[in-house]
Amino acid sequence: MQSQPRKAVPQTAPTAKVPATIAPAGAAAAADDNAGLRSQQHWLLLKNPNYFGIQDKDSPLNQLFKPEVNIQYNTFYEQVTCVSYKPDIQRLSAIVKVKQGYGYSGGPCTPGSKEYVRFYVSYDNGTSWEDEGVVDFNIHDFGANEDLCYELFTTFTPKKRSCCDKKPVLPRARAILSWNQPPPAGAPFWIPIWGNVLDANIQAAPRTGFICLLDDILGNVGVKLDEKQFDQVEKNLPPLEYTAVAKENYSLAEISKIYGKEVEPARKGYSFVSNALFTKAAITAPQYELLKKYELDLSDIIGVLQQQQFNTTYEEVSCVGLNREFDTLNAAIQIKRNAGYSGNLCSKGSKEYLAYYMDFGGGWVYMGTSSVTVHDIPIPDGGLWYNAPLKIVLDPYQKEWCQTGKAKVRVILSWNYVPPVDPNWVAPWGDREECTVEIKPLPQGVPNGQLKPFIELLGGMPVDLISGVTGEANGLHTLGFTAVQSPFGGNTTLRGRFFNQNTHNFRYRIRVIEPGTSEHSVMSPVHIKTDTFGTISPAITLTPDANGWMPYLANPSSNTFIVDDLFGSFVPAQNGVHYIKIEFEDVSLGGVFYNSQWVKFLADVHAPDVDVTITSGGGDCGDFPPGSSISGTYQMLDNDADSLSLYITPAAAGTTITIDGLPTASLAYGSGLFPLPNNGKSGTWTLQTTANVTPPCGYNIWIQGHDRTIVGSSQYGYYNYMPKGFCLG
Repeated sequence: MQSQPRKAVPQTAPTAKVPATIAPAGAAAAADDNAGLRSQQHWLLLKNPNYFGIQDKDSPLNQLFKPEVNIQYNTFYEQVTCVSYKPDIQRLSAIVKVKQGYGYSGGPCTPGSKEYVRFYVSYDNGTSWEDEGVVDFNIHDFGANEDLCYELFTTFTPKKRSCCDKKPVLPRARAILSWNQPPPAGAPFWIPIWGNVLDANIQAAPRTGFICLLDDILGNVGVKLDEKQFDQVEKNLPPLEYTAVAKENYSLAEISKIYGKEVEPARKGYSFVSNALFTKAAITAPQYELLKKYELDLSDIIGVLQQQQFNTTYEEVSCVGLNREFDTLNAAIQIKRNAGYSGNLCSKGSKEYLAYYMDFGGGWVYMGTSSVTVHDIPIPDGGLWYNAPLKIVLDPYQKEWCQTGKAKVRVILSWNYVPPVDPNWVAPWGDREECTVEIKPLPQGVPNGQLKPFIELLGGMPVDLISGVTGEANGLHTLGFTAVQSPFGGNTTLRGRFFNQNTHNFRYRIRVIEPGTSEHSVMSPVHIKTDTFGTISPAITLTPDANGWMPYLANPSSNTFIVDDLFGSFVPAQNGVHYIKIEFEDVSLGGVFYNSQWVKFLADVHAPDVDVTITSGGGDCGDFPPGSSISGTYQMLDNDADSLSLYITPAAAGTTITIDGLPTASLAYGSGLFPLPNNGKSGTWTLQTTANVTPPCGYNIWIQGHDRTIVGSSQYGYYNYMPKGFCLG
């Protein structure tokens, strides 16, 4: 067996192998002590929300409930190990290491439990944080105590960017991992019981368009655009590249002059000689003379490159994992130095290549190579963290439902040179990382080895969370909100896969049965993007023919995939139960069809019906003296009602309201009812004004109602509102 190459000792003071952890997990206690508590976590928290202890001494829970045990940041079972970002595709990623073979609420044929990760981003070094949503994956008891590495991601579009010749925008990203308990929204300092919190510095993609030329011109006359003005102006400008800041990479002369002694000769000359070195070509006389001119000794460069050691002085790969839901491998790369990457953000920079291999039991299989572009940037403490995902095909290795598979993953990091197809290759500038991953079993109803289309997400909801009886969704949506007996409305997306697809030419169509109609095709155009070896194409429009057919552009043999596994979408036009499926035809064979499962779903296309009326005094638009008690009626009707609120504008301190005779909170913040009966509610309200606090003014009383519909595959609830005016004076 070939020995593992030793990583070279960095030539300068190294940064941390992993990003900064907010609270070191000294609570990684013995499993025997915590297994019982872990299995009962849900019930214990229902009885006592402070059962495991809360570090915030000012929390009201500390006054109402006393802690029974003190467990926070326990990483015995799971730990988020890396957070990273790929600027060009806006992928904010976390890798979670699951460490035990038990403690996850059941085996592969059970619901198991969930690992949640909520992302936050800060533009002011952690003073304030913006919530970027929660993602999750299912985990089970697999028996063996073998670390398993999972990747999760969310799309993060930075709200702040700068032109490439200005100070770079380097936000700080945070991931909060929590087992079986979703981290609450808007709580960046929340403490998980089982899990941990991890921060990492990331880089926002710079602006390089015509807007940067305009910014330079305005700057010369003392005018500075804010972020919103930047966005508004940029949308209306032609997509032209500003050549003044779109420079080529540094030449050898520029590298020698700019880097000086900060970057060693072997790094400065690497790109210049690497191709000749690894292709066994000879260095030409002009190349030799050019190296000599800039005091770059060829013998010294080759001597360093021939050491067969990974050098992690400048970059290091720290984590690798598999995203089971999207069959994507990803790894986190730490960039450690300010210089040595062939140019600043206005240049083309250099590439960090990641070559991925998997071992399914018969030796290493090459899965493909991806890359991310890096530049010379002033590096904050802890470095900058990037990733380079690779979409792969796992159909041949997936087992039938309930039979989970495993494989080892190896990733080789190589700076500015595409790694050869060799799982044991040692990059002169780079690193290697390994972990075991779980291969998700085939969905229930998909035979092993047979061609089968399958809808996995409808409207952003996993289809196994949609009731086959009612067509309503229950559970966590992929965008982080929780559906509760939720129907669907608006642009409802269909996402899934065509399992075991071969190299034949396929076309597909979306078929639907609406209430009171027979099966027919959905004729809406589909806007997709394709991904080939990590390079995502511009949007492509697929227009159905007269029978609804569209070309299917995914082709695993050429490593071409549909981004986000999108089949298309359907906009229901009427309430009621619908059925939808995907149908494929093998064009190469002609007349050979493959059908997905039918997915039953309930549609709700109407916002709630709301009304508020003033019945006392002069009624709607009436005049009332300060200190009056004003009363009226309200109504919120909907088949899938969720909540309603009543509030006044402008807000008036001291003003209170009762709804159906029950007191509620101050109207300065709004008063509401939640949850409501399915069909909604109507009743009475009373508004008590205060002569000394509520000033004379014109006011509106508002009603706002929300239902439980998943709208446009992206938000929870239709809403509607209505105001009625009155005067105090």
